Amino acid sequence: MVEAWQRRRGRHRSALAAWHARGGGASDDVELWIMKRLEWLRIVPRTTPMLGLVATMIPMGPALLALTRSDARAVGENLVVAFSAVILARVAAGLTFLVLTVRRRWLLRELREIERARERGAARAPVREAA
Repeated sequence: MVEAWQRRRGRHRSALAAWHARGGGASDDVELWIMKRLEWLRIVPRTTPMLGLVATMIPMGPALLALTRSDARAVGENLVVAFSAVILARVAAGLTFLVLTVRRRWLLRELREIERARERGAARAPVREAA
């Protein structure tokens, strides 16, 4: 949210541009830097559903035991926990995927700007003639 606000106000200081200015390298190196920067944002949406399923299964054991004792109240309480865990995991996955998508677009736009600047620099470089 802070980065989006900074970008909207025109006050964002690009970490990619700063890294590239310190000697970032070729486009492949920049793409690797972007992938590293987005790595956790790529992992979270893929793992949270699994963690939500695990969090669902944990209270199902006590719920099934309560069912064998005909304790409807305990079954209900455990099912609320189980389904809340799934919903929380899905919301976390969705929000993280949204952040990943937007941040990837921003970084790819910055990469393209770096490539265009490099192309303009190469076009302005003096041509050396062979001796």
